[in-house]
Amino acid sequence: MSYFQVMLEGENFFIEFDGKEELLGFITTRWVKACNEEQAELKAVELIKNDTHLHNLLRNPEREPAPPMIYLCEMCKVNWFTYLRRKPGAGYSFFPMKLE
Repeated sequence: MSYFQVMLEGENFFIEFDGKEELLGFITTRWVKACNEEQAELKAVELIKNDTHLHNLLRNPEREPAPPMIYLCEMCKVNWFTYLRRKPGAGYSFFPMKLE
């Protein structure tokens, strides 16, 4: 098993901030233990999909113009000590998106 730092980008998330819904994207980092890079990406995406804090903010309409998507931005192997200090990671850096 190896340890990975996985940076992900999310797009098309309708999120409520201060009582106002906005179309936002985000960047986030997750730290995972996996057999290979493919499994590391899948585990990191699964952490985002199962994040109850993010789900509580979501306000995506049923008939949305574009579905929310999560993409791999960057990945690198890290040593076990870095993984233990950081795992699994939390938080998001949000940025505004425009409806197309």
